[in-house]
Amino acid sequence: MLYRTLFAGAALINAVGAWTPPKEVEEAAKASHWAVLIAGSSGYGNYRHQADVCHAYQIMIKNGIDPDKIITLAVDDVANDDMNPFPGKLFNKPTGDGTPGTDVYAGCKIDYSGSMVTPETFVKVLTGDAAGLDGGKVLQSTKLDRVFLNFVDHGGVNIIGFPRTTMHARDLVAALTKMHSAGMYKELVFYLEACESGSMFTELPSDISVYATTAANAHESSWGTYCMPEDKVEGKHIGSCLGDLYSVTWMEDTDNQSPAAASETIETQTERVKRLVTKSHVQVFGDTTISSELITNFEGDTDSAGQLDTSLAPMIARAAPQRDAAIRSNDAALASAYFRFTEMGSAAAGEELVALVQARLSTRKTFEAVAQRLGLNGGIEALPPRAH
Repeated sequence: MLYRTLFAGAALINAVGAWTPPKEVEEAAKASHWAVLIAGSSGYGNYRHQADVCHAYQIMIKNGIDPDKIITLAVDDVANDDMNPFPGKLFNKPTGDGTPGTDVYAGCKIDYSGSMVTPETFVKVLTGDAAGLDGGKVLQSTKLDRVFLNFVDHGGVNIIGFPRTTMHARDLVAALTKMHSAGMYKELVFYLEACESGSMFTELPSDISVYATTAANAHESSWGTYCMPEDKVEGKHIGSCLGDLYSVTWMEDTDNQSPAAASETIETQTERVKRLVTKSHVQVFGDTTISSELITNFEGDTDSAGQLDTSLAPMIARAAPQRDAAIRSNDAALASAYFRFTEMGSAAAGEELVALVQARLSTRKTFEAVAQRLGLNGGIEALPPRAH
């Protein structure tokens, strides 16, 4: 009798714990899932950024997000670049000789390309302002919806890059705060890939239901991966890094979970990415209670309550793919041009290499002049290490 009573009590507790209030069921039925994906760079030396974003697009589609609710910004100048040995294709992971790669560009719908990839377009998309936008596709999310943001590009302290300009941290946080005030999401998750990306969210409020992770802290580079000489697909060198270490890590983790991703929480993914990204220090900001949610609540179209992930340790410890050919993100374009010139015999890459070296020397001279005018002993070397 005692055992039956205990069993009945346990069953009741489980039933109560699994019960969802009718209001939450109704709201979940009305909720939508949105994603905004941005590659902020241009040029073949930045191949990896557009490959990352198209890979993210494929994940969103595979996990059930409506294509009409995915908004993608990318200059879109890489897939059909003359340097690309696979015209019209992009790859985010190398393969062995004779093994076809996965073309992440196939079906990757880019809504804003070329000169439309600007901070102004980005803010308009986030805040639902279609005025002046060719095509007019912007977030139309509500306070019931979940939104996933993924930005990939170069960065610096308090800035992220766009092809011709930069966006300051205060403007990014202001856009997110405006979204919250306008009731444009229930919860928002932001994955940011850029150098010094940890500086972008130091002023992010913790009470606007935004959870953000970054590829690096505020004082270090993020890293490109699958770089030369491991940039081969079907035995051919791409001549540029195929991906970024932080981005590739979270996306391959999601790929490896599907269709079982419904059991992995954001916390599990974040901790695994932290462990596997050893070249920089992944950071977390904002409302950390969101990390108990399932990754497919944001990287897909589920509306499941978070659950205790008892598999956290083995998932984090799972063997990771080898990504030894990693390069600092701010050196990746230079390394790409050098490899394409010296190993692939590209005259155009030689000209690109000269231009990149000259630009770097010009920047260094500028910093040397600044250091001299400031009267810093030791000249440029007295400036913060990432300033030059």
